[in-house]
Amino acid sequence: MIDFIKDLILHFLMMLSLGFMYNFLWMQKRSDYKKQIFKMAILVTLLVTMALPVKFQEGMEFDFKLIPIFIAFFYLGKKDGLLLIAALLLLQSLMDFDRLPVITINYGIIFLLFFALEKTYNKSTVSRKIVLGIFVYSLITPTRLAALIKSGHADAWMYLLVFSLVSFLALSFIIYIMEMTNLQLKLMHDLHKAEKFSAISQLAASVAHEIRNPMTTIRGFMQVLQGDRNLSDDQNLFISISLQELDRTQTIINNFLALAKPNTGSMNPIDLSTILKETTAFMRSYSHLRNTELVEAIDNSLCIKGDAHEIRQVFVNILKNGIEAMPSGGSIYILAKVDKGYVRIQFRDEGIGMTKEQLARLGHPYYSTKEKGTGLGMTISYDIIQRMRGKIKVESEEGKGTIFMILLPCG
Repeated sequence: MIDFIKDLILHFLMMLSLGFMYNFLWMQKRSDYKKQIFKMAILVTLLVTMALPVKFQEGMEFDFKLIPIFIAFFYLGKKDGLLLIAALLLLQSLMDFDRLPVITINYGIIFLLFFALEKTYNKSTVSRKIVLGIFVYSLITPTRLAALIKSGHADAWMYLLVFSLVSFLALSFIIYIMEMTNLQLKLMHDLHKAEKFSAISQLAASVAHEIRNPMTTIRGFMQVLQGDRNLSDDQNLFISISLQELDRTQTIINNFLALAKPNTGSMNPIDLSTILKETTAFMRSYSHLRNTELVEAIDNSLCIKGDAHEIRQVFVNILKNGIEAMPSGGSIYILAKVDKGYVRIQFRDEGIGMTKEQLARLGHPYYSTKEKGTGLGMTISYDIIQRMRGKIKVESEEGKGTIFMILLPCG
């Protein structure tokens, strides 16, 4: 019993060391070989747990080899998980060739199970990942119990119970440590990106502010020239194009200034139904020019807390993008209603849609799916919704269109 407890504690600490090693290696800013070092650590752990298993009766022993396989598959990738299973089978053939067929079948099934759970696991919360890990590990407990009964050691079920509980605990701790490490890295990355973006925005805004005054002067002189009756048709056309480009540049400058110095906005109760209907009516003339139709289904008396000007700006940005995403025409369906304590506003277009890569970068500064776009409009929209404690969810498929869904707390 003492040897069993001692071996169990040693294996538990050895498995736990993988989590701490992952944390140490991944938190290093300059480490080109951290992944290779971690792979070697997993391989060594697998070798040790197989060579020195936990023994509790004569001829009866169990090990933790599923844990390194689990870590390799879900945190390094399918390829590394498969390679580690191959290494496991090679080690098994050297240690106990008679059990190789059974181990091969077992871990072939486990690999297929991991493959089926991969997407679900990657999208899950930390607590759900721990539950999934324990679920997978618990599937081998009945097979171990069957092996005990078959070998005539049914009375050793208590040892198996303790071993299984410690295994679950070890896997749970490792998942938690690695997930917290990934979360910390993400927060550090986001903070660094935010600081960098803030510095760039402040610099760009200062430049934008300086060029706005001379642009106003240029626009004034261009309008004076446009009033000259002696101009040819080509000259009038050139001046009109120049004024349009000045207006577009002015819009970009205003976006820079809004991004660098966002309006804090007053959180007052506002009638969202009225604002959305007014914005839709305002954008309808623009949609007609683009051969698109705005179809609305907006409930009355939808109230939220926020800034009316800012939320109107968000709606204009989304509608404008949706209209421009349908060069051959189409419809945008606008839905607004109360849903579980939130006001849900949905914009669905029939446009060209977006790829997964474009969808992942949507809302990032200076990224746009349009040839002449800056991406600042959507960045500002995301920022406004976030400051209003809301959420934006986007679904898109190439050739089928895009759905923007905004959730704002009821006011």
